[in-house]
Amino acid sequence: MLNWWLATISLCGFLVISIILVLYGLKAAINAEDSYRVDPLPTEDHSKNKK
Repeated sequence: MLNWWLATISLCGFLVISIILVLYGLKAAINAEDSYRVDPLPTEDHSKNKK
């Protein structure tokens, strides 16, 4: 009976560690600076209508 509990706890720990590593890998793969380079925030000069 103790073996089943140890196996269950080990599998749950492996699952938690796997999820953490996947989330950490996704966070590292996403570069927040890319969005500003691709679609920069409008500045005051660009937002004014020049007639």
